[in-house]
Amino acid sequence: MNKKSLLSLLLFAASTVVSFATVHIMGLLTSDKWVGVSTAIPMFIFMFIVLLIISKMIEKFAKPARYVTLAVNAIADGMAISSLFMHFGRFPAIWQTALSAAGLIGLFALYLAITYIPFARKHYVISMTIYALMIIGAISAWCGTATQATKAMSVLTILYLIIFVAFFIPLADDAHCAEEHIKTVTYFSFAGLIVAVIVLAIMSDGGDLPLDGLACVDGSGSSKKRNPYAYAPYDYAAFAAMTSVTNPKYSDRPPFPPQL
Repeated sequence: MNKKSLLSLLLFAASTVVSFATVHIMGLLTSDKWVGVSTAIPMFIFMFIVLLIISKMIEKFAKPARYVTLAVNAIADGMAISSLFMHFGRFPAIWQTALSAAGLIGLFALYLAITYIPFARKHYVISMTIYALMIIGAISAWCGTATQATKAMSVLTILYLIIFVAFFIPLADDAHCAEEHIKTVTYFSFAGLIVAVIVLAIMSDGGDLPLDGLACVDGSGSSKKRNPYAYAPYDYAAFAAMTSVTNPKYSDRPPFPPQL
């Protein structure tokens, strides 16, 4: 498995586990249904502002700030979702939550196996779109036909599909290295704010649940020839030419990759 794809899987898995654990922890900490979602929304906004400030003004702290943001956003996801189940008056069983998490992580991992198919690598936009729509359709159908015993579990799963898609889209970004990829994933993780807004809208409206073969990577070639699920190569020739123009004192040195 490509390092970039593996990193995406690990980040999504960690976020899912933290979020789902937070759902049940919030059920133990408070019985007020408004606490979770009313805290989660300011958390998302605060972390977004802090991340922007640090990234622009204190660049050396940008890396740890991204990891902290991913963790805080995952917690905020769980807090927002917990409010929904408090509103409904029923949480999914812990084993159901674990099963839902395992299923979502498994679906994410399944696509990583599909990326080794030449068609999925060459036509990655089409492949990813079809896969995402199939997952959304299947889980939506399950949610609509779920029994009373599995209704809460199905709602949890379909709501968390927003986070699934948010982590899924950056799979094919143009990141050259792990840090660039994590930066993209971090900003996409703010999709959890959408989850919080949906939860708030449902609660405010008084809604209820009826609970009764690998191609070689060519940095100078077209985007269709590259492996979108692996880090993009640097164009060393272009970088060297740029360096010679902007920094004449380096013009007589051999080209080298940028230090990250």
